[in-house]
Amino acid sequence: MYTSTLIALALATAASARPAFQRRQASALANGQAAIALNQQFASLTTSSSCTTGEDACVNQKFAQCVGGSFVVQACGPGTICAALPLTSGSGTTIACTTQSDLDARIAATGATSSDTTTAAAADTTSAAAAASTSVSSTDNSASSGSGSDLQSSTTLDPSVIQNVDDGQNPPTAGQTAAVVSQNNFMNFCALTLPNTPLTNGLQLTTGSCNPTPIGLIPSSDKMPSGKFQNPKNGATIPANKQFTITLQVKNIQLGDFTNAQQTYFANPQTLNSDGVIIGHTHFVIEAVDSLASTKVTDPTEFIFFKGVDDAQDADGNVSVNVTAGVPAGTYRMGTIVAASTHQPAIVPIAQHGLLDDVVYFTAK
Repeated sequence: MYTSTLIALALATAASARPAFQRRQASALANGQAAIALNQQFASLTTSSSCTTGEDACVNQKFAQCVGGSFVVQACGPGTICAALPLTSGSGTTIACTTQSDLDARIAATGATSSDTTTAAAADTTSAAAAASTSVSSTDNSASSGSGSDLQSSTTLDPSVIQNVDDGQNPPTAGQTAAVVSQNNFMNFCALTLPNTPLTNGLQLTTGSCNPTPIGLIPSSDKMPSGKFQNPKNGATIPANKQFTITLQVKNIQLGDFTNAQQTYFANPQTLNSDGVIIGHTHFVIEAVDSLASTKVTDPTEFIFFKGVDDAQDADGNVSVNVTAGVPAGTYRMGTIVAASTHQPAIVPIAQHGLLDDVVYFTAK
């Protein structure tokens, strides 16, 4: 009786699992057929082929993105080609730079062959493939739908993080500019600027650069950072050329996280701590101005004091820095620059908000 029950349960389990398995097989086959169909289409494309802005493809085995109605191409790494690959999780394809052998193996694993990919199948699957299609940089990685550390080492955009954002003009609004849209989170945006504009590489490129690093984690609106100078106070007069202490009180930010600005500038996404506030630091900068009533625009390259504050705030939220030599007699504007760990300005979730930084004016006599 016991053995008979086990056999019955095993048969029932196998029967219930079969439809799900068959669905996965059918999905894999459809993905393989879609990849074959797309690659056949890509083979006919040239840089002069018509396209829709934001569209991704492979042209002459190079990654291509449509800009202004024309394809802009970027070569893959040595030994790799651009191709449509079948997704291993979900429906559709991903556009990647990979080896020919990897492409062949992935399609073969789906059971799809070029002989059974008819024009009708291509038409049926191409729209689904395009909707799920993603783009990659010029390095192969098989973890297109991995998890955990695999995703952090993958050079393929995972389908789970593709944004669904339109141009903001549905319906059109007078005075607003339509935003550019992307099917792949603009992950290859900087490829369009090369070689004239180099990639941001942590070295504070003074001639300009393009940063491919994502913004990262953004706090909730009730966790936006704020600060207020405690000393010198706005309108204060201090002795000239005498040491004084700058004190700032903050809330909703974890100060004291400060990476090497000469090697890691803008190199990492913004992160939050367990309380949901930005992990970062602040800076103090003092600029000379003509007078308290001056309306002259200042030059950001000129200042008399600048300090990146790598200390954490105390229990009361205060952080301080000594200006040991003081400042000469004159009138000054002093402000903060609140930043994430790798020095990018703090990013918050809403457009309409109060100042994240503080500014005061004081004189020295």
